[in-house]
Amino acid sequence: MVKNSKKWYNTKVMETGSIAYSLIEITHSLESVSIFFAAIIGYIGVSVMAFGGIKSAVHFILSTIRGNNHLPYIRIDLGKHLALGLEFLVGKDIIESIIHPSWDDLGKLAAIITLRTVVTLMLSYEIKGIKEELATDLQRKNLKAK
Repeated sequence: MVKNSKKWYNTKVMETGSIAYSLIEITHSLESVSIFFAAIIGYIGVSVMAFGGIKSAVHFILSTIRGNNHLPYIRIDLGKHLALGLEFLVGKDIIESIIHPSWDDLGKLAAIITLRTVVTLMLSYEIKGIKEELATDLQRKNLKAK
């Protein structure tokens, strides 16, 4: 099927009760449902990232006003939200490429998935580094307290 949803078959030729006609209508319905769910998954991904960004900004402002050093925790929380949002967007792209596969779209999808995977891995590495830094700081404080 073509992206602009033009029907490639002639409904006048096919009888409305034929099996072929029924299968084509089911396929068209599944395509519509898939497009709908891909959009929902995309909106969820963007919402997760926006929520994480707003939440982290609020925590940063409050931490700055109060004079607390919660920046590592804020970074971990923001990184988790960004990574999860990117995973939802990759899922949306996969569903869209299954619905309308073309070599151009598959190439773009491969590039997008590669970039998003690299960003997610970098975020995970950064989160791991921050957690290790926090554990080291906690150990230093425990040694000083003794």
